[in-house]
Amino acid sequence: MEIITAASGNSYIYEQRTGYISLVPSSYMSKGTLSSYYSDKIKYLTKFGLISNKSELEFKYKLLEKKDIKNALINTHQIIFEVTDKCNLNCYYCGYGHFYDNYNARENQDMSFDSFKTLYNYLKDIWITSNNKGCTYLRISFYGGEPLCNFSFIKKAVDYVKNNPIKNKRIVYSMTTNAVLLEQYMDFLVKNNFEILISLDGNKYNDSYRVFKNGNSSFDTVISNIDKLYSSYPAYFIQNVKFNSVLHNRNSVKDANTFIFKRYQKYPMTNELNVFGIAMSKRDDFMKMFHSKTKEFSLMTTDEKKEYENQSPFMHNSEKWVFNTCMKTYSTSLLDVLSESYLTHQTSNNIEIPTKTCIPFSRKIFVTVNGSLFPCERIGNEFYFGKIHDGQVEINFEGILNIYNQLFTKYANICSKCKAKDFCSVCIVSDIKGYEVCSQTKPRNIKDFISFFETNPNILRNIIKTISII
Repeated sequence: MEIITAASGNSYIYEQRTGYISLVPSSYMSKGTLSSYYSDKIKYLTKFGLISNKSELEFKYKLLEKKDIKNALINTHQIIFEVTDKCNLNCYYCGYGHFYDNYNARENQDMSFDSFKTLYNYLKDIWITSNNKGCTYLRISFYGGEPLCNFSFIKKAVDYVKNNPIKNKRIVYSMTTNAVLLEQYMDFLVKNNFEILISLDGNKYNDSYRVFKNGNSSFDTVISNIDKLYSSYPAYFIQNVKFNSVLHNRNSVKDANTFIFKRYQKYPMTNELNVFGIAMSKRDDFMKMFHSKTKEFSLMTTDEKKEYENQSPFMHNSEKWVFNTCMKTYSTSLLDVLSESYLTHQTSNNIEIPTKTCIPFSRKIFVTVNGSLFPCERIGNEFYFGKIHDGQVEINFEGILNIYNQLFTKYANICSKCKAKDFCSVCIVSDIKGYEVCSQTKPRNIKDFISFFETNPNILRNIIKTISII
């Protein structure tokens, strides 16, 4: 437990182990010492395990076990199918393009529909036979290449799911698309209530890295198709369409937001280029294109920072911090907190896996065009996680445990003393080549988060309102 004084001068009791946070009014503070009232309160909270009188963290770590991966599979809530590695564009910064060397060769393949049926039925059988039914919905996502280049696969998948529903699972369909073929297939997408993420970097100049195979701009075609969807299905567009903008040296957060909001009344997600898997020979050219979101925000005026606050690189970590502190403190009933079962649970939670890297398959399962399995579409293909072949799903449990536990061991000593561990964004699988972000990046401290939300209570309210328990 520690006492943290925010920029405002307000003081708070903060216990990282349990996420407990509570205001200490200044009237109860005297010469840096807690009043007798708060001394008694701290003794009481310590007795019931909510806080500790030790200032140093004492987290103990365990390594990944096979049962953790099996449990993750049961609780996964998204499957992403790379339905094709073909694409009708040749975007200069593509994650499967010339800058990167950590992926399998693109060979203009389409995914076999048997891969879809095999994995879908494999998970369905697990949910039917397990006491743990996982979450209440399953998101089935289509990815590429450009997924609409293999539309027949998508239609077959939707028809198959309709004819083979999973009890107590609501199926949600989603797709990431460059929108080149959007007009041709929009009626089907609307009819089946697809959630669509459209890639668009801003105006024609901002978007000029997104070109056809012949080098011509895709912008006019894409905008025409988006406009058609917008005018034909306005209610659907408002509810189901989102935008993603990749940042580079021809655009900015402000550029992307200005164009897309003015035209479609939507703010895009903005993401930096992927810094992992860059070929050594291409790093200098890559850095000429790279646009730092953190740097852009550091140069913004106060009014601009407020206008684009939801795009801030600080926001993601802020949401994680809220979930691990305020949401724990104020969403748990007092009777539960003061019960023996709660204390036992907190004690057992003190032994955890290092870093906040996802346990493989806990959030999603990514299936490549050739049936290889990965826990995410954002990591490279260096590891063998598993494969779909001959009507079977093979998970490489021993290989996953060996790789992850070697990496976890590397980080355990750092994590055990780190006050940023609960809002850490390090993915150890992306860090395989020694990026060592922990030693290079100074994390924000707890005071920064408390001060930020004191100044911006509306953001705190919005985060809490939008958190979904699934």
